[in-house]
Amino acid sequence: MMRWTKILMLFVALAVTVSGKAAYSADFSKSSADFGPEGTWANSCEVDRMTDLKVCRLMVFRLVEDGRDTGFVSLTVIPSGTDYHLFLTTSQGMIENCAVRIDRQPRIESQIATINMCMFPNAFSSKMLEQMKNGSTILVRVNFMRNGRRDVDFSLNGFSRNFDEMSRNLH
Repeated sequence: MMRWTKILMLFVALAVTVSGKAAYSADFSKSSADFGPEGTWANSCEVDRMTDLKVCRLMVFRLVEDGRDTGFVSLTVIPSGTDYHLFLTTSQGMIENCAVRIDRQPRIESQIATINMCMFPNAFSSKMLEQMKNGSTILVRVNFMRNGRRDVDFSLNGFSRNFDEMSRNLH
């Protein structure tokens, strides 16, 4: 029973990350295939039913194991005004802080952390967007309050194409 509860929580967390909606409004009729293949950048846009505005996001996720359970770590890019926010989400606990590093560039840290999520606000106002578009990998580090840290690598293959497509779809 405990394993099914954790798997359900994984899908709820992924649904929240992908849709940007509250957990209680997640559509459980969708399968994990809606998130795209693991490790592959995918973008999606939809019209918000409340505001009639187009909402887009770009996401990649990786499944991770800690010896007992399987969880996930995801990166999500969400447009906000003239910039973009980068969210690092995990299924595995209270986060103290996190960092990202594109190829061999200096790391970018965030102290904006809560249960299961770190936020890098206005992430692309710096050189980060060009680094991601032209880079090959992004390393993320999640520092947990009680469970140490976790490093996960994501390929940037497909990021630039999907980011450009998402940007076009916004207009």
